[in-house]
Amino acid sequence: MFLSRLDPKDLPDMRAWLATYNYNLPLLDVVNDPDANDIDARLAALSLGESLDSGYYDAEALADAVSHLWAEVACGIEDDGSEARTELTELLGRAGAYTHILYDEVKQLSPRSAALHLYDHSKRMMDRADMARIARDAMSRVG
Repeated sequence: MFLSRLDPKDLPDMRAWLATYNYNLPLLDVVNDPDANDIDARLAALSLGESLDSGYYDAEALADAVSHLWAEVACGIEDDGSEARTELTELLGRAGAYTHILYDEVKQLSPRSAALHLYDHSKRMMDRADMARIARDAMSRVG
């Protein structure tokens, strides 16, 4: 592993970097990217204050539900009581404010477009949670 090959004289720099690591960097990259899609930038900005794991799980659950809706629409299923619509309604019925905020950002889009934006966003949220774990683990190794 990288840390086992680290020169001891570099440990203070590594400790300082790890101690100040900002786990929101994957989101901030999108927010500050002038070429980022407006919806992706807003989803990222709306997620900056969310906890690491629950933020990821909530974003992923919404992406999955909207992807299911997209699949139904692609198959010509337009019934208001369809399985995917029921699943999405139930998810939103038990979800917290964060899920509703994400959904409000994409609900005007087609199911396909909404699902793609939410999938990309859930991947960023996963990367954010994973990097925070890696940084914490590395910090415990360098002391």
